[in-house]
Amino acid sequence: MKAPVQTNFKNTHSASYLARDIAQYFNKGSAIESKIETTLNTLRETTGVRGLKQIDSQIIEAYVSVLQDKVENSELSRHTAETYVSALNRIIEYTNTHLNKNLETVSQKEAQLSRGSFEYKDRSVSANTHNSFLSFLQEKNDIKSQSLQFSVMLQREFGLRLRESLAIKQTTIQQAFKNGYLHLTGQDGTKNGRSRDIPIRTEAQKELLKSILDFQKENNLKSLAPTTHLREQYSFAKNAQNIFNKTHDEYYHFHGERHAYAQQRISEGADRLTVSNELGHNRQEVTRVYAK
Repeated sequence: MKAPVQTNFKNTHSASYLARDIAQYFNKGSAIESKIETTLNTLRETTGVRGLKQIDSQIIEAYVSVLQDKVENSELSRHTAETYVSALNRIIEYTNTHLNKNLETVSQKEAQLSRGSFEYKDRSVSANTHNSFLSFLQEKNDIKSQSLQFSVMLQREFGLRLRESLAIKQTTIQQAFKNGYLHLTGQDGTKNGRSRDIPIRTEAQKELLKSILDFQKENNLKSLAPTTHLREQYSFAKNAQNIFNKTHDEYYHFHGERHAYAQQRISEGADRLTVSNELGHNRQEVTRVYAK
């Protein structure tokens, strides 16, 4: 009797065995096996999936966003990102073969992870989709969903990353009212602990910060993560995104809120260096991907 194919990667041990099986299936060596193992572990850690059966287009999009963030912040070279995309594509192909799925592989160029030039591609979340996702969260009426609502609005109004919007400290917001700008540090979940300043330009931004501060005080929260660990709220956010995308005719992704912010700032007349600094990019050319 043929042994069943292993498809889970619920921990590092099983991810290692699955990576070996996938590499052997494609007659690949230890180099790609290592990248496949890293990809499986990253998928589990950032999206909460624990098996190939759970992988869908939204999970793939979430992983690509992780790579894009790392490339933007020079945590990963484009060459290395290419190898991880290749590993992801082997996982997708293996999943399609053994679980009878029809998932599309990832184009490195379309994902802007190839070693070519930085090219603009509109990945912003529309106002309609943004509002639909907020309404979806509002219907749940629990503290995790309420917290995520505020973090989504923060991402759009200030160009924050998902992790930053969840980790932002009550003290950071309090200080912002005195300074007239958000001063983010590593304590607020910034990439590599780099500090940056984002101006408060509108009354809508002030009202949002006031509402968030009241929410934090009312629920005795130091940040916008009403969970024991930030990663729990991060996983909750990714799961909410996946459920929304499966149950609606719209497609929502958190990273698109930063794109919307960049486009708004450019339309206001801000130059690329200013927008680059506000987004926390260490290279101006990265910002070219976000807005014309």
